[in-house]
Amino acid sequence: MGALALRSKNSKLVYFIKENQLILFMIIAIIAKQLLLTGLPIFAYPGAGHDDRMMVNMADSLIKGQWLGSYTELTLVKGVFFPLFLAINALFGIPYSIAVPGFYALGCVVFVMGVKKLFKNELPLYIIFFVLIFNPISFANETFVRVYRNSLVAAQVLMISGCMFAVYLNRFEKKWMLAGWAIGGGLGLASLWHSREDGIWVIPLVLGVIIITWLTIFLKKELQSKEKIKRSLIVVSPIAILLVTTIIISSINYAYYGVYTTNELNDSNYTKTIKLIYSVQASEDIHNVSVPLSSMEKIYQVSPTLSGISDEIASSMDHWSWYAKDIEKREVEDGWFFWSLREAVANSGYYQNAQMANNFYAQVNSELEGAFESGKLKKRNTMPSALMSPWRNNYWGELPQAFLVTIHYVAGFESLKTSVLESIDDGRNGIRLFERVTNNLAQYPGETTKWNDQVRIQILNGIQSIYQLCGVLVFLLSGIAYGCITVLMLIKKWRKKYNLLDFWLVLSGLLFSAFVLAIGVAYTEISAYTAISYWYLAGAYPLIVAFNAISLYKIIEIIYDTRLSKRLNATEKSTH
Repeated sequence: MGALALRSKNSKLVYFIKENQLILFMIIAIIAKQLLLTGLPIFAYPGAGHDDRMMVNMADSLIKGQWLGSYTELTLVKGVFFPLFLAINALFGIPYSIAVPGFYALGCVVFVMGVKKLFKNELPLYIIFFVLIFNPISFANETFVRVYRNSLVAAQVLMISGCMFAVYLNRFEKKWMLAGWAIGGGLGLASLWHSREDGIWVIPLVLGVIIITWLTIFLKKELQSKEKIKRSLIVVSPIAILLVTTIIISSINYAYYGVYTTNELNDSNYTKTIKLIYSVQASEDIHNVSVPLSSMEKIYQVSPTLSGISDEIASSMDHWSWYAKDIEKREVEDGWFFWSLREAVANSGYYQNAQMANNFYAQVNSELEGAFESGKLKKRNTMPSALMSPWRNNYWGELPQAFLVTIHYVAGFESLKTSVLESIDDGRNGIRLFERVTNNLAQYPGETTKWNDQVRIQILNGIQSIYQLCGVLVFLLSGIAYGCITVLMLIKKWRKKYNLLDFWLVLSGLLFSAFVLAIGVAYTEISAYTAISYWYLAGAYPLIVAFNAISLYKIIEIIYDTRLSKRLNATEKSTH
């Protein structure tokens, strides 16, 4: 009896392992990666008041129940999600070196499960998960070691794309399953949107999936009209979730500060001010500078409000001009102009509260609009976003080249590295605040490293070296595979046999989204400041990795299946 019971238990264990191989593989891979990263000291930069320190200050205020803290020119300019992420982890005592890889691992799991229906078996899912979980962007210095919002972007992109693809692939499945994926997509979208003010680049993917899914639902003859409407409402819920979260955050900001917005860079009187100033036709052409000092002189003549603080603006612009590539020109490049203006207005005493600042910018807007209408100022076209520099004719030639450089940079995993970075002390216990908020030790300047395990560093950089060595070649081969799939998809026989339409749509969504982000970064590179950096491009890496894995697997499957069919046919002919 004992032997029979033991054999029964063993058979159940074998059955359990067999049925859950993919999940077990994921768990083992996640644990293996986590063992490489746990305990790695954070890089704290408390002196970066407009970036790293701002995020940590916001998180500290959230922990204390004070929302985003006292209102200054630094409030309401960057998203709340990363500080909220830090605050939640701080409350539960989860170290940064566990929380960030854990969040990314969740994104990998969501993506793999989201595209599962594409494949006949689970083999490709192992491959996709493996190359995603060890994607170097998830443990590089600027997107993991550094305590900044870019560390979450890769995971957020995987969650959004995985859930949205699952919405399409499960559009005719049970409604609760469809709703689950749609809600996941909405939460992922909201998290990215409220992390970065430039998250609009992911919207084409979301809208594209929604529109295509709608079309296929309404063209399904077997579905009744009521069922089509119900499913269509579920499909659009990611946008609804984004709108709801936007309303909630805007309402809280209104309650605390008196301004109804999630982000003053995207939606406020200040946004209009920046766009109006960018609209002033400059009398001189300076690289990366849309608002030279000569333009400000013209603006002072028509705006008494700005003229009244011209000394503060001049001082602030002089300070921010030191960040320009060419310091000798003493002009403020577009990447820093909006900061210089906010600083000048704050130094003039208009940031005592949000309403005072908002009223100040409203007055400026009225004066500039009047000057454009009267012809006192010549107007030029601006881009849709206040964060983008006005278009110049020479960009027609520069943008394609910068785009190719950007894609090569991403595909080749250039500049990625993992190391123990010394934090930069501000002399006011700022590093200790970073440690307290992140529940993670930092590497202090001049201190003996707290992480002596160089073997793990070597392994991490070894993984990065593999991706860097093969990246460009793999991407080129994947592009060729995608081209072949595109051609085969146009042939009805091949399209049906290998379900190529769904594959092509998923691959196109991945590639198109990566390209949209790359174009945005390339435009910033040629028009504002040095932007071709992996921390700004963090969202493109998982998209490219997934694109490579899926396209190569599919074309290899087609080739193998075709050759196998030929062999079988040849065998049958020989037997006859």
